[in-house]
Amino acid sequence: MQKKPLSLHILLLFTIISQAQFSIKGTVSDEIGNPVEGAQVYLLGTSKGALTNTQGNYNIVNIVSKTYFVEVSYLGYLTITKQINPGKDEELSLDFVLVESSSKLDEVVVSAANRRLQNIQKTEASISAIGTKEIGQLQVKEFNQLNSIAPNFNTYDDGGPGIFTVVASRGISTIDVNPTMGVYVDDVPYFSTLGYPLALSDIDQIEVLRGPQGTLYGRNALAGVLKITTKRPKNELSGFATVGFGNLNSKELAFALNTPVVKNKLFFRTSARITERDGFITNEFNNKDMQNRKAVDANFRFKYFANDKLSLALRYNLQRRESDAYSFAIATPDNSLQDILQNSLYRVNFDADVFQEVLTQNLAFNLKYDFDTFAINAITSFQHTKQESLDEFDYTPFDIQSAGRLSYFHNFSQEIRLNSSSDTNFHWVGGVFFYQNTEERDDVRFFGTDIGFAVPDYAPLAPFRQIEDPETNRKGIAVFGQVTYDITDRLSLTGGLRADYEDVKASVTRTYSTPAIVGNSFSDKANFNAISPKAALGYDVNDNVFLFANFAKGFRPGGINTFVFNPEDAPFEPETSLNYELGIKTNLMKDRLKLNLTGFFINYKDQQVFTVLDLANFVIGTDNIGESRSYGLELESKWVAARGLDFTLNLGYLNTEITKYNPIDFNTGTTLDYSGNDLPLAAEFNGNLNINYKFPLNKKFNLETSVDYNYQSEFFFSVDNDILQDAYGLLNGRIGITSKNLDLFFWSKNITDEAYYSYGYGVGGFNAASFGLPQTYGATLTAKL
Repeated sequence: MQKKPLSLHILLLFTIISQAQFSIKGTVSDEIGNPVEGAQVYLLGTSKGALTNTQGNYNIVNIVSKTYFVEVSYLGYLTITKQINPGKDEELSLDFVLVESSSKLDEVVVSAANRRLQNIQKTEASISAIGTKEIGQLQVKEFNQLNSIAPNFNTYDDGGPGIFTVVASRGISTIDVNPTMGVYVDDVPYFSTLGYPLALSDIDQIEVLRGPQGTLYGRNALAGVLKITTKRPKNELSGFATVGFGNLNSKELAFALNTPVVKNKLFFRTSARITERDGFITNEFNNKDMQNRKAVDANFRFKYFANDKLSLALRYNLQRRESDAYSFAIATPDNSLQDILQNSLYRVNFDADVFQEVLTQNLAFNLKYDFDTFAINAITSFQHTKQESLDEFDYTPFDIQSAGRLSYFHNFSQEIRLNSSSDTNFHWVGGVFFYQNTEERDDVRFFGTDIGFAVPDYAPLAPFRQIEDPETNRKGIAVFGQVTYDITDRLSLTGGLRADYEDVKASVTRTYSTPAIVGNSFSDKANFNAISPKAALGYDVNDNVFLFANFAKGFRPGGINTFVFNPEDAPFEPETSLNYELGIKTNLMKDRLKLNLTGFFINYKDQQVFTVLDLANFVIGTDNIGESRSYGLELESKWVAARGLDFTLNLGYLNTEITKYNPIDFNTGTTLDYSGNDLPLAAEFNGNLNINYKFPLNKKFNLETSVDYNYQSEFFFSVDNDILQDAYGLLNGRIGITSKNLDLFFWSKNITDEAYYSYGYGVGGFNAASFGLPQTYGATLTAKL
């Protein structure tokens, strides 16, 4: 008999318990005392809310007694978010005064740090967040466009179809399909970089939590956590439709529709975005344009409130992307990668007709039940990713080596989390997490007629094929808990612990199309465990100054290399990171200026690095031969300089050093020493400046403009420090007319047409890099319901 998901069993356990009901009422007015009609007063995480009447009055009835965040919003005014607890009174009276959005900073509520809603300026962690407004101003529409959210945090386009976005935070970056940055969409974890959310459409908030976060998030939170929250279904009819055009023959179609299915009970929201563009790189071998892309992103979401205590949510997401795949420039002794930027920009020359197609589907079910003093969340998710590709390996006009791949990634996860919800000086969260994922591949490596240039012994055998069918299965379970105790009204202490266990099995069968080479096969298994502690201290100096200090550990599990010949070379161990940080958060000038400063130190141990595992058979793989450290400073600031004018400035300083790394030289077989090198993707100085201006043209229309400049000093793409990317900055901007029902924007990215590399890698002296996107521009028109 088929087993039901654990969350369905939980649903059957709970019955509706009668409980005393309470109400909240009050008025909403503007700064001079005029009532605001039509303002929305909403209790976050519930179906409860109300609109103000002509006198500015609202009334929310039939709520249970627990801690809430009440959100008050109205077009053109700052959103107010306030934590409340009805207590024992049957009626709570709350009045709100709205301030024009151009006059003060928005209050920002986040949940990534401690898995509960908190004001970002009172959270004892280095966390950054942007909402719908900032997402639009920064033109964030894809996963690789997150560079301007936080200091010492960057994402890099992979140079292919965008399926392998490289994420780097405080010197820790991803080297393979196993992430170093935990990525969550609506609380659902993404276990593989191949399954990352490619498009970012219909997004409500993006949170970046820097530094290891192993206690609440476990595996793959080595560098931090990126939490993405999509727009929730609401009890209203709303939506939008967008059409856009630009250079490179780019096109965009997008829409969203929100509607109540059963009033006050069942809500539905759907959204989709379709994009395509032509390539900007020319392959001189066949005169074909490379780096064209087509993508589809579709979402379907239901939210059901059975009563005041029980809610259920269902989410389905589909993403498909296709491209001409990787188009790498190759360095030679006579032509460095920097020379190519000067003399052979956007030109490559190789013989393979490469392509890449990826289809990812996600299905998630969330059950939440509120008791008197705590709530339980059961989150069940399924993920399926299919990837098909043909890639060049030598990127030359010669028929040396290429590879075809068909891979499937399946993942199931189940989290049961309990959170305290009463308004006391003791807050806690705990739970259990289980996952099972499988990766299956059909790999074919083609050794062409010119393979003798690279491996002379293979010349008499060419052409031939190497066929592999690796499979990896992982199962894991974790138990975690974290408590925060408010020692006084201003001082709080947090402590947490997580225990993780993972079992991994892998197998591969390798055959050749030539009888001259004997195939082989092997299977192996391993298990890993980790203990991830956290401790934090937060101190409210006053309403405008908050101090914090914390220590946290993160880890990434080990695994089994499936492409080795010797089974003894297959297993590799977990890697860990320890993070120490101190910070201060301030709100100044009557909430018109935010200044946050954080200092940190990270010790990175048992670092997993691609290196030579078998020199005789020219086999590379992952091994624990690296150790490093990093430290730095991070400044986050935002200033409302005048009515309608605001500035955001993020600055990061990062110092990294590899303290241990001894790979084998491909050519000589000798052991090298790379200690003292910089970590890859770790620019010493980085930051962004964002300027936004909004000017009312009349009572219906506004002029809005945004300019964003993102800068990185020079950095290396590889641990051997052979591939250097010079310092560069990208200037983006948009200007448009906005109204309640219609927006028209003209936009441009990389306005100065900066030439740079978006991604690079090096193996044994073979250095390759992919070109970053040149200047793009266009226009978008959005109609809003």
